[in-house]
Amino acid sequence: AQGNKILVATLGSPLGKVIEDKQLKATWNEKEEITGADGRGIGALQLHYYSNHYPLDPASILPLLPPSCPENIRKLFQEIKQRDTLIGEENELGRLARREQSYEAKKALDGWMRSDGAIKEMQSHLDKFNADDKKVAELVAQQAYRLAYWKIASDELNYRRFFDVNELLAIKSENKGVFEESVQLIKEWIQTGKVQALRLDHPDGLYNPAKFFKDLQEIMAPVMPKELVVLDDSRPLFVLVEKILEPGESLRTSWPVSGTVGYEYMNVLNDVFVDTVKENEMRRIYAKYVSEDYNASTSAKDFAKLLYTSKRNLLFTSFQTELDAVSLLFQEILSTSSIGRDFSLKQIKKAIVETVANCPVYRTYITQECDGPTSEDNHVIDTTFKQLREKNEVDSLLADLIENVYRCKGEDKSQDYKKKARHAVMKLQQLTGPVMAKGLEDTSFYRFFLLTSLNEVGGDPDKFGLTKEEFHKYNQTRVKDWPHTMSNSSTHDTKRSEDVRARINTLSEIPDAWEHIVYKWREMNAKFKTNVAGLGPVPGPNEEYMIYQTLVGAWPMGAKEASEEFIDRMRNYLNKCVKEAKQYTTWVKQNEPYEKAVIHFMETIVKDHNWLASFLPFIHPLVRAAKLNSVSLVSLKLTCPGIPDIYQGQEVWDFSLVDPDNRRPVDYVVRHRLLSSVKSSVSSSSDFSSFASKALEDSDDSGTIKLMVTERLLDLRNRNQALFLAGDYQPITAPGSVVAFRRSLNNKNIVVASRRFFVDKNNEEKDKQGTIELTGSYRDVLTGKTHSFSGSASLSTLFSVLPFVVLESN
Repeated sequence: AQGNKILVATLGSPLGKVIEDKQLKATWNEKEEITGADGRGIGALQLHYYSNHYPLDPASILPLLPPSCPENIRKLFQEIKQRDTLIGEENELGRLARREQSYEAKKALDGWMRSDGAIKEMQSHLDKFNADDKKVAELVAQQAYRLAYWKIASDELNYRRFFDVNELLAIKSENKGVFEESVQLIKEWIQTGKVQALRLDHPDGLYNPAKFFKDLQEIMAPVMPKELVVLDDSRPLFVLVEKILEPGESLRTSWPVSGTVGYEYMNVLNDVFVDTVKENEMRRIYAKYVSEDYNASTSAKDFAKLLYTSKRNLLFTSFQTELDAVSLLFQEILSTSSIGRDFSLKQIKKAIVETVANCPVYRTYITQECDGPTSEDNHVIDTTFKQLREKNEVDSLLADLIENVYRCKGEDKSQDYKKKARHAVMKLQQLTGPVMAKGLEDTSFYRFFLLTSLNEVGGDPDKFGLTKEEFHKYNQTRVKDWPHTMSNSSTHDTKRSEDVRARINTLSEIPDAWEHIVYKWREMNAKFKTNVAGLGPVPGPNEEYMIYQTLVGAWPMGAKEASEEFIDRMRNYLNKCVKEAKQYTTWVKQNEPYEKAVIHFMETIVKDHNWLASFLPFIHPLVRAAKLNSVSLVSLKLTCPGIPDIYQGQEVWDFSLVDPDNRRPVDYVVRHRLLSSVKSSVSSSSDFSSFASKALEDSDDSGTIKLMVTERLLDLRNRNQALFLAGDYQPITAPGSVVAFRRSLNNKNIVVASRRFFVDKNNEEKDKQGTIELTGSYRDVLTGKTHSFSGSASLSTLFSVLPFVVLESN
């Protein structure tokens, strides 16, 4: 439908209507950021539509030049129009020559526009031009793109994009020339020492991620400064990838990268503070609470079905054009067999939908060059087609054919067949990733609320916590395969900050109390719900359950009432939640009565004195327990295998929710002042004990204890870099909730022991009654005290100041 033009579907109405309403105009933009070889920026004629600026083909510019424009400039643009090299022609030299000629013409026009009176004459001429709808339409038609109504994008888009964002076009980095040009600036930064490491976001969108990483290392290695530290000779440049690993999935060890940005480990750190013993009770409470809501009740019992349905719906809405493109590729492949050619495009499209919707991870990594699927790929394909066949939505013969193509079978027909079949699979792989991201993180996470602290990127909301045995096993694998990968606990992408999650996690320890209070609140607040046509009382039980968990987690420390700032943040949060859920309202089709009812409910209850009189006493013991959760998590994050990353502002208590809430400006001056104050007042072990005791009191909301622990453990890492980069990880048997391990290299040892589950103070007594095996002389990194152990260490001694201890061997 677009010919050789790119569809730019960004208009708020059909093109004819936009032109008729004079919303699209040719203008002179003197601030256009086009820079030539001389380093000078030049202006340009463009099409403007509100804040959007669209470039104009120099060959179409002649009618826009006023009569007073010098003839030599007109001639330059005339010559461009007369060139034989057309847009899209596969003539590299011709295109390069045209580009240089275009720049010279624009530069000349910019020079004239700087002369006296030129801008006034240009504006007068453009005003007359823009008044003629026919001329504007003709100008638009001459461009290399087709401007169109945004609503047709899902049906007619003809380029790859970032997820479903039409304005963010993907480039073909698999093309050598495109790749080299796209990394040229980064190469200069590396060469000049401005950048020492790279973070690559969304690598699953690449056609061939492994090749991209390999090419990146090869192009950067020769220009890396000699003084740049190399941790691994096989991966000279330190590169971390934002690869989302589903639970049980591992990063491909063949990739020449240093690890991930740590989303999967963020969930490991969080989930070990969830009480797995209480899982059945928490599931029962959630299922019972939402039982009157059919959709939520079904999801509560079967998260896998919710995810499958979410992905399926997205394929028919947000990813329709991508689905069509992949389906056509598979139709071409299947048409080469006598069985395959009897299946219609509609049937093949349905089979691709089921393949994508049943894929358990973001993607597989089959390439043109590989021998076929790896064992990891085959495991994914096994699971995909097992689930696909169980649902019985696809003809069994067609399922076999699609699976055979996916497994690279039957490629001995011809080299041409193999190349096309692999290409079809590789395009399929580029589709499964964004559909998983949008279906899981941006849909299912906003519909399933068993325990909202589990709803994080790289996590599984349906897996209720992590045992300490699982925690140790994960770290042992990590230190062996990816010792330099990143350890995160909060990022710009997290749905809730680490401190919000730490407080919500405490609910897993008290299911009985939670059940009692949440039903009490339901009864108290029923009068604040609004009847919405077709939906009944709003919010429904599922949204209400989520709101209560959010208030428990995000309530400002020490607050006796909700400030207007907090209420405004909650408004924005809930507005995003209900739209991302895509059940009763969406970003595209908004249901204002429903949205207003949800927000009104929150605004009303947080101002209701009766509800606050119940809410505040309930969260009081959780606030202290969550403080201990948070600092204990810091002790693990900064000592376990991996390189820790501290997201902006998380050095102290931070109760941010999903973006844009977690991207607010951070007051580093205050944090610097806090750290200086604490360091100057805490110089001895007795000082630290007194400081820690006060910092964990209910009245202290500064977060200085978290800041101080972070500072001292980072100092420990700095003094023991080799140990933390290359040291091993050995679990230590510990009683109760205690997680203990040893990091060691040569004769140096770091021993860590950390408690969990702090709401019930009886747990503290049980944990402190035990011992761990330990021999030798150690210094407590936080208090500065020295200890000598002969075979065992009493936990009551180790936990005398804080609920965790970090010991450094003398």
